[in-house]
Amino acid sequence: MKPIALVLVCLLLGSAAGYGIAYRDASLPNHFGPVTNPEEAWKSIPISEDAPHAVVENGAVFAFGRMELNSVGKHTFVVKNEGKGVLELTMEGTTCKCTMADLEEGDTLEVAPGESTDIKLEWRPKSYSEDFAQTARIATNDPRNSMLELRITGSVVQAILLDPTEVRFTNLAAGETRKATTKVLSFKEEAFEIEDLNVTGDQAELLTATHRPLTKEELEQSNGALAGYQIEVQVKPGLPLGTNRHTIVAHTTSEFAPELEITVTSFIVGDISVIAVKKYDRDKSVLYLNKLKKAEGASTKLFLIVKGPHRDDVSIDVQETFPDFLNVKIGEPESINNGTVRKFPLTIDIPAGVPEGNYLGPDRKDLGKIALSVDGHPQIKEVNIGVYFSVE
Repeated sequence: MKPIALVLVCLLLGSAAGYGIAYRDASLPNHFGPVTNPEEAWKSIPISEDAPHAVVENGAVFAFGRMELNSVGKHTFVVKNEGKGVLELTMEGTTCKCTMADLEEGDTLEVAPGESTDIKLEWRPKSYSEDFAQTARIATNDPRNSMLELRITGSVVQAILLDPTEVRFTNLAAGETRKATTKVLSFKEEAFEIEDLNVTGDQAELLTATHRPLTKEELEQSNGALAGYQIEVQVKPGLPLGTNRHTIVAHTTSEFAPELEITVTSFIVGDISVIAVKKYDRDKSVLYLNKLKKAEGASTKLFLIVKGPHRDDVSIDVQETFPDFLNVKIGEPESINNGTVRKFPLTIDIPAGVPEGNYLGPDRKDLGKIALSVDGHPQIKEVNIGVYFSVE
């Protein structure tokens, strides 16, 4: 056989063999053991007889069905230790509120053999979605499953509408009582009812909420609502100056929104106001110090401006600071504008070397805090200032 013919034969044989191998591989699933099949990973690891074994009773996925945008979803997963060793659970991360024996993220919970623990998930959708899902990741010392992923799924629908979406009291005088309303409208359930209302938040006793069914005429003006209620909120004197936030929790008969949350925002103004050298948001009552270096610390000043007929009777004291290393000193007041106004200087210091921490929110409870007590004024008893900063 001539050399060129031999080369052609080899090429043909090689192509045929390659095609056969490719056909065989294409007809079989790719399989690399534990890499492509995590359930087999633990099978290659020797499991001691005294190892823990984490089992999520009724499964690690909860399908809640459908819910309304403003409603709150809740579910409790039960994790049981079916092994012979102590099970350790550590919350790693979550896209919703997750509660595990009142522990913080990163803390470890121990579950004895044969015992169970509850892990509670709570979620509030922020937008409408046909495929809504939230997860909580729990690390374990179970060699079969080092990470539990608890998952809730469902759809967020528009069945209940708030009009307006929140209750706002703007420029509410410190000694003033005022009322405002919102409507809760049901577009899918004619038998919709509100069973009770609860107000939550600091000094919630100064707010009251009542409800009544909408009349036939009012429903006719509500763009096709089948049922609805008017909720009336009243704010009494006594809230601190600045912005206050409360929540009305409404328990209903709705399949979509058994629990509704309605935000109430009130901005209290009066004879006492705050001005600052650094950026200060008057509407939010927040002082912005932003990101600070641990080795440097920071210092700034605020001024409390007191006017009105009680200005000469007012005294200011530091009631509380958070975190504790936030140092606040009140200087001697000064009379200005021909005695019609008194100015109290406040020096705020964050010493160098304080622990690292994040006080950037987003919720007000996550900010730093300066609470000042007020004596000598009939309506204003407290001034609260949020402090937005971190130490790195």
